Amino acid sequence: MNFLYILYAILIFGFLIFIHEFAHFIVARLCGVKVLEFAIGMGPKLISWTGKKSGTVYALRLFPIGGFVNMLGENGMEGVQGDNGMEDAEKAADDETTADEEAPIEMDPELAKQAYCNQNVWKRIAISVAGPAMNIFVGFILMLVLVLMGGHHSLLTTHVGGFHVVYNAEESVQGMQKGDYLYSIEGQNVSYNRLREQILKSQGAPFQIVIQRINEAGTDSEFIELDVILTEEDLDLFIGSASEQSGLQIGDVIVKVNSVPVSTQYHMSQEIMFQGYRPVDLTVIRNGERVVLPDVRFPNVSESGVVVGNVDFRVYAEEKFDFGTVLKHTWSRSIATVKSVYDSIFGLFTKRFGMEAISGPIGITSQMKDVVQFGIAGILSFVTLISINLGVMNLLPIPALDGCHILIYLIEVVRRKPMKKELEAVINFVGLILLLSLAVLVAIKDIIAL
Repeated sequence: MNFLYILYAILIFGFLIFIHEFAHFIVARLCGVKVLEFAIGMGPKLISWTGKKSGTVYALRLFPIGGFVNMLGENGMEGVQGDNGMEDAEKAADDETTADEEAPIEMDPELAKQAYCNQNVWKRIAISVAGPAMNIFVGFILMLVLVLMGGHHSLLTTHVGGFHVVYNAEESVQGMQKGDYLYSIEGQNVSYNRLREQILKSQGAPFQIVIQRINEAGTDSEFIELDVILTEEDLDLFIGSASEQSGLQIGDVIVKVNSVPVSTQYHMSQEIMFQGYRPVDLTVIRNGERVVLPDVRFPNVSESGVVVGNVDFRVYAEEKFDFGTVLKHTWSRSIATVKSVYDSIFGLFTKRFGMEAISGPIGITSQMKDVVQFGIAGILSFVTLISINLGVMNLLPIPALDGCHILIYLIEVVRRKPMKKELEAVINFVGLILLLSLAVLVAIKDIIAL
């Protein structure tokens, strides 16, 4: 991997870890909790300094693979006295071995108020939620930036405007090449049925088509006008859309993919990708009426060893480009991204996805070359996706993650008494071991894939 791509990945992960931990830090301070150390990275310290008023140690550590906020009383077993029973805050952050081996020291009442373990359950929940919520919020803001950068033409609806009709012959005929998409026929939107009708109507006379030719990298395309003469026999040179053959029509507005409501092209495409590897039921608005189209088929493609559905039709853009429309698409894209994380996890448990579909930091770094080809928009999309993924994953009730802490505290709300610290420690320890084991397996897989 090029060093520049590794540097990009480190900066991206560093930024996302920073905002995650910074949110924990800020909310902890707002809740009156004393923070002993705020660190970015793991392992030995590279640089550190101590806040004069707060006594918090701010540190940058060697390995850019995480970060943490060390709060007073976080494990519920510290004994502190005076300013915290130690010479300075940095010593408090580094010395974690003797607190639970010695008899507890009577805690200074004022300092006890600043201990994490002495906060009410709702403050502890707020501190735990803060990190993942910040990642999701930043993802939402970046998504808003992407929508604005894309402009009006990127705000696509679920209103079907045409279908994919692909020239599929090996030989080039009348300027058409294998893989070209028909973009328009005599200025009208394309469908296979419309192509047939135009051929019959022309009766051997030339008519105008516009084709879209996409480059090999898939990053750019050109539109070419051609005057062609086609017969009914030439229809065999083209492949029509599977969804059109299944009953979808130009003018339909798709409102549901199976049971999932959709309102934008982005969300609709995500659902078709995840569910469309097999026939799906589409609910559409046709001529003002709600119609259910059963068993609509889509072409399948394989990505990272996983078969997914592929949208084979075009849609219209929004009529307006205003604040409400921009917000609608930002929200829809963000929700679709959040849902895709849960869909992916569900796919792992149902064995639809295998280990080859999982990537860690090494695998993600290896994708930077492809991401950079799309410029700043590609990088922002990449950061947005990772940020939302990081936030959603941390909210899952997996031991050692924020979501598990939140679940434990919610159980405390229901039981009206906290879980035993020993049990909580065991749960988090086992979860940490499992997460580290998974991280090692994914890293080995990514290295082999390189």
